[in-house]
Amino acid sequence: MGKRHLYEIDLMRAFIMLAVLSVHTTSFFLSMSKHMANTDLSPTFLTIGALLTSLHFTRESFMFITGLVLFITYYRRPFRTIEFWKKRFFLIAVPYIVWTLSYIVFKGLNQPTNDYWAPATLWHDVLHSLMTGNQYYLYYVLLTMQLYLVFPIMLQCLRKLERYHLHILLASFVLQLLLMAACKFVLPHVHYAKLPTVMANADRYRSEIFLTYQFWFVAGGILACHYDNVCAFIKRHSRLVLIALCCAVPIVWAHYLFDRLILHEVESISEAVLQPIMVPYSLLVTASLWYTGMRWSVRRLEARWQPFSRFVQLAANTSFGIFLIQPFPIVYMEKAIHHLDHAGIPTWLHYSLWPFCILFVYFTGMFFAHWLSKIPYLAYLVGRKHQPSMHKSTFA
Repeated sequence: MGKRHLYEIDLMRAFIMLAVLSVHTTSFFLSMSKHMANTDLSPTFLTIGALLTSLHFTRESFMFITGLVLFITYYRRPFRTIEFWKKRFFLIAVPYIVWTLSYIVFKGLNQPTNDYWAPATLWHDVLHSLMTGNQYYLYYVLLTMQLYLVFPIMLQCLRKLERYHLHILLASFVLQLLLMAACKFVLPHVHYAKLPTVMANADRYRSEIFLTYQFWFVAGGILACHYDNVCAFIKRHSRLVLIALCCAVPIVWAHYLFDRLILHEVESISEAVLQPIMVPYSLLVTASLWYTGMRWSVRRLEARWQPFSRFVQLAANTSFGIFLIQPFPIVYMEKAIHHLDHAGIPTWLHYSLWPFCILFVYFTGMFFAHWLSKIPYLAYLVGRKHQPSMHKSTFA
């Protein structure tokens, strides 16, 4: 079975990455709102917080895509573990190391402290960052490497247990709900000092551990194994999926407000990615984006769709690069907004800059990622070989 390019996934990559940057930019405006109102219970803060919570499907959606693309590539083809690891780890480990070092230098230049550049401090920072992916948003790259490590085992299991795929999917879904319930209701109230070292580290770094997101990789993999059948099912029930999504968004907003105003939860817990409600919600959003991508994929070559299709292809090809470059425009965007606020701009102007800041970060990242992908060797820094005509991105 030859390689199959899923154009619908290109559209998902393009717009999920836009949502990723929306989350990170909106988080800044959320913290600014708290500072301006001197409370995190103002109507403005709660509105932004509810909107931010409904955007927290992005992590799960990208992990779903990652599992889907890997399994649809290798499930029915000969697979050699060592060759797979050599190819995948080289394309992702090089950017991971280089950007980790770049971020550390960038932070040092922008927020210097007396001992930041001390050799012992710097060496510890580098090692800790490489082990935990704690520099900006590199935790996702670390998660992807964990998936690559266990992928051969997952592949063999799904091949041998094909008749039990539905059972595996349901069990994985239930396990995900239990894990998210633990992250929401149990772990925030457990002090690390009361746990054994291994469990304490697993708790401290649960956002960077593969097991925390196991359902999204499993669901993407099982979809790949039955792709055409599930496509037909989604098309038959597309109206139901979209209606469910329209109901789910206000439910997520209401859930956030209930947590904040009735249960008096702190902001970080109320809008957390790792909570039970985000599992079915993220699945609905992902299914809706996938269906939208399928609708576009059959029209992408029509003349009226050509400009949009070219944009989708560019955005998809640069998505990994946008993800890696985003900290730089975000930091400078934040500095610019701070300067404007100190200059006394009206509140309405402050919030009207919000969508423009998102687009600034998105298109700045896209421009530099595309530029780097054209340069031999430097193209590896954005996860691509120097082949501009390539469709596939390392990210997912």
